[in-house]
Amino acid sequence: MNSPVTSSELYSINLQKPITIRLTNRLSVRLYRETRPHCMETAPLQKGLVLMLDDEELIEEGIGFGVPVVKYDDKTYFSTSAEVIVQKNPSAYRVKKTYILDTVSKKLWRNNYVNDEFYSVWHKRFAKLYLSHRELSPLLNKLMELREIAKVKTEFLKVKSRGAITVNYEIQPTVINVSVDCSDLMLSACKEVLVLNEQGSTIFGEYADSSGLKLIGNKIGAWTAVTSARASMLNPKKQLSFSLPKTGEANLFRGYEKTRNRFSWAGLSYSLHPYQGIFDYSISLDYIGISGNHAT
Repeated sequence: MNSPVTSSELYSINLQKPITIRLTNRLSVRLYRETRPHCMETAPLQKGLVLMLDDEELIEEGIGFGVPVVKYDDKTYFSTSAEVIVQKNPSAYRVKKTYILDTVSKKLWRNNYVNDEFYSVWHKRFAKLYLSHRELSPLLNKLMELREIAKVKTEFLKVKSRGAITVNYEIQPTVINVSVDCSDLMLSACKEVLVLNEQGSTIFGEYADSSGLKLIGNKIGAWTAVTSARASMLNPKKQLSFSLPKTGEANLFRGYEKTRNRFSWAGLSYSLHPYQGIFDYSISLDYIGISGNHAT
């Protein structure tokens, strides 16, 4: 096990390789300055905190903990550029990542861009069918897998930025306090601010909440509102879970998708109305043997 390093060493390391903060001898979190890890659909995008067990990243195709995505009237904006700063205080590590909202997605068919309006209509109909007829999800997943054979791909294009959102992560052994600062976000034509918290669906294949509801796999749903006070994504076999509270400031959604060669994410995400303030929440980690933390 590596020994702790100083704040100045952390800042230097941050410019060269990811920061890994160890919570226990087996459980860690990691943050990249660039867009790694590169897995399937989200490969080109910036990631949030990556959960790790036995030095293995659990994120798969997920976007990580605490990642902003902003919907405007014309496009949904993602981040492919970011800045990172790390600080240490006696009780926790503070990691600040500023996500530049500089990227939109386009669909390619046989190397030609698909008309946005046409694809949007098709996608909304497909999504409505997917969400309203969960019993069809195995069939619909097969149809999505066929996109690769049909040469339909998603491409992320860098465009003029619509501002930035800074996310501060305060990392403690059993909790990650997240503060999302939207003060540098352009609000003109803004419809919705999403804060995503995702890891891999192979690992987190079960859902439970404080109302007693329990769901497994596709029954979790791709984007379903949470009505209970607290919700969790779990892996009972590994005795590992993460939980988020429902807040009065935002709507909370659960989600799970596992489609071969395309999707592999599970998470709990917040949806806010156009927002230019600070949104705070906490991610609770539950794992046997959590105690102490240090960075490598």
